[in-house]
Amino acid sequence: MRKDAQINQQKILTAARQLFAARSIETVSMKDIATAAGIGPGTLYRHYAHKSTLCLALVTDRVATFIKTNQVYLTTTSVGAAARFDHVIGEYLAIREHNMALLMNVEAGEPGRRQFYQSELYQQLCDLLTQLVRDLKPTLSKPACEFQADMLIAMLKGTSYAFQRQWRGRSQSELLAQLHALMVTE
Repeated sequence: MRKDAQINQQKILTAARQLFAARSIETVSMKDIATAAGIGPGTLYRHYAHKSTLCLALVTDRVATFIKTNQVYLTTTSVGAAARFDHVIGEYLAIREHNMALLMNVEAGEPGRRQFYQSELYQQLCDLLTQLVRDLKPTLSKPACEFQADMLIAMLKGTSYAFQRQWRGRSQSELLAQLHALMVTE
């Protein structure tokens, strides 16, 4: 990427973060982001054609860091499979909580949702959770473990997660306990 394009991309991400922090994502328009970034709308749309793809860019680094950190954790810890599950899923819930609005926007917008579910990042997340399932249920086939990992991710989609937190009033620790009860057979 050219140097000026990199600078513009950083301006866009910085402006979007600031605007989204000050107002709800739904009330911020792409024009607002372009204006705050000091660039033209055409430049913004060349980088991010849809708000959902911009939101995906804002959470990608956070999710990638979560995956890398927990891949290392799984290879270095000596705790049992249930404790590993609780640790990794607990951290995943924290990522969901901290980025709830961004992730809901990604999942609601077709380009962002499609890009996420077809991305290397999603595959890495699925691989991480597949490993957790395989550790918990070593007799399951790899496809069955992948299916359960996909379903864990689906259960924690933005709308489902927000519903459990906001409408059902469940805390992150309650959600973790319920997921533990679903997945861990002791």
